Amino acid sequence: MDNMAEITGAAYFSMTIVSAISGWASDRWIAAGASPTLVRKTFLFIGQTCSGICLLLCSFANPAVSTACLLLSFSFYGAYVGHVLAMTQTLAGPRAAGQWFGVQNFFASVAGILTPAVAGFIVNRTGSFLLPFAITAFIAVLGSLCWLFVVGSVKQVVWAKPKETEFAVATADSA
Repeated sequence: MDNMAEITGAAYFSMTIVSAISGWASDRWIAAGASPTLVRKTFLFIGQTCSGICLLLCSFANPAVSTACLLLSFSFYGAYVGHVLAMTQTLAGPRAAGQWFGVQNFFASVAGILTPAVAGFIVNRTGSFLLPFAITAFIAVLGSLCWLFVVGSVKQVVWAKPKETEFAVATADSA
């Protein structure tokens, strides 16, 4: 407990560095001719899956190994998180990116609110962190599989354009 500030700082620092490096590497990979779908999904799958697995390993290890697994989990999260934002922005395009980010961040915030309470309840009942870490790892792996198999190509969704008559009527009504 005495070293939590240093461990937390190191975790966020590693996440920041890996996030910047993975962003740079993905842009270089795409510039070299790889498809954005392959690049984004690769970083998303590896980052999210490995982050979840490292969290699960925290519950089996001694404090030193658990700390190392936690730092690795944050690092893998750094490889993942920027690509979620890039994927959302690419898919939504300029007409819907704000709405998509809003919905995405809403669900992330709800999860951030509920997770500590649920984890605390489980730890209080079981006396162990194993189940909360296992649930987190399962959700991470399930989510990464969804990136691979549910989300299609990484290209902007084609939105229906408003008919010119609708626009002209709306403009005339507002004048």
